[in-house]
Amino acid sequence: MLRLYMIFVFVLGNAALAYANTAEWKQGGLLLTTFLLNLICIAIGFYGATRTKKLNLDTIIWVFVYMFFFLAPVVQLNYGPVFPNTMPIRAEDVWMANIVVCLWNFTFLLFRSKRQQDRQSGGDVPSGAPSNGLERIHDRIRTAYFLLAFVIFAFTVALFKLDYFMGLADYSRVVSNKSAVLLFSISCQGIVFANWIFTFDRRRRNKTAYNTFKLYIATIVMVHQLSPFNTTRFYIGFCLILIVYLFYYMKLKPSHFIWIIFTGLLFVFPFLNMFRYGISGYETPSLYHLMFDQLTELHFDAFANLAATMKYCAMHGYSYGYQMLGVLLFFVPREIWSGKPISSGEAIGDFVSGQYTLNFNNLSNPLPSEFFTNFGWTGVVIGAVLLALFVNKLEAGVSKNRYTHGLIAGYLFILLRGDLMNAFAYCFGTYVVMVLVPYGCSRLLNGKRNESKERRLSHDRRIEVRS
Repeated sequence: MLRLYMIFVFVLGNAALAYANTAEWKQGGLLLTTFLLNLICIAIGFYGATRTKKLNLDTIIWVFVYMFFFLAPVVQLNYGPVFPNTMPIRAEDVWMANIVVCLWNFTFLLFRSKRQQDRQSGGDVPSGAPSNGLERIHDRIRTAYFLLAFVIFAFTVALFKLDYFMGLADYSRVVSNKSAVLLFSISCQGIVFANWIFTFDRRRRNKTAYNTFKLYIATIVMVHQLSPFNTTRFYIGFCLILIVYLFYYMKLKPSHFIWIIFTGLLFVFPFLNMFRYGISGYETPSLYHLMFDQLTELHFDAFANLAATMKYCAMHGYSYGYQMLGVLLFFVPREIWSGKPISSGEAIGDFVSGQYTLNFNNLSNPLPSEFFTNFGWTGVVIGAVLLALFVNKLEAGVSKNRYTHGLIAGYLFILLRGDLMNAFAYCFGTYVVMVLVPYGCSRLLNGKRNESKERRLSHDRRIEVRS
């Protein structure tokens, strides 16, 4: 009953905000209706996410939809004549984008809720043993990651002193190729954070002085390499979500986790953004400006870029999968594939910069917009179905490998915000460094150990037969 009451208050408050910010528009009734349709979908999504006692990916998905596709555009309507991407705000663009979001939300709920009912009738996912999947990682691999992380730390300090920690230097000083810098940065970040995860896990299982000392070293390395001065807010968010999903999933309810995400988006992220370029020129803002100014900036441009994408497709047509092919083959160099498409964020950024006053093309582009770019309205339905099925599969297998589940949960926000080519490259690279390599090497080492053990047993049996 309390959950329903909180949902009712949530809907009532946000409906009042939407009414207040759309009342003065010529097509205010249509704007309000489309916003309310999305608000109803969001409320249903939050209700489903909090109905279970276990952490689930729906919490992240619906917080994203609410913040980026409802709250931000509603606030932007009453802030000024243009979106954060400098595109003029027109009622027709807003309600058309709302219909796309509504179609996405409704389709996701339809396929996601059906899967939840199937699970409830056929047995839920096991609530899980203490196992989180990390016990399968061999001790030699953990040691190798610890040494690699320390070497990366020592190499970085030797090159840049404290400039790297303060965000005043990066690896582009020593490597000119942008792709090589990106690959090296993803690998270094993944190794350093994976090492901290492995070391923290070992310390939780065996609280010896040696493991405690290693955790101190791993923490110092991680804080230096992943400081708020040199690391994006979303990567720090990824780290925090992974830690929660991996180690504290038994202690947190979904409703509590939703409040944690809201706190991160409204307080922690804007606070960290003030240190994005170091501490020079730092000023203490008011709480109101800290929370709400960001909603009118490019940090929350997902809805605006969706509206811009619809204009872009009306002018240039759909890519019919060609753009998505560039996402899947992101690793192919342009020297080999001369016709490789640019990311959708860059394409929309170039379009908006050419049409309006924006002098910046490194824009985000949310997941519904990616599928709209490729296949139009049909693509929106396909994308929502694929996301729902993907989440269903992850939730069904969460007890088998919580480490992988937590990593994807951490990157889900980044994937939803886009653009997909850059987000997928980061996610896949991190997955390789943090999951595939340690698991694959551990399997090889465990296989050799089992093979050696079988040879010894076979040798002992032959000796027994001879005797």
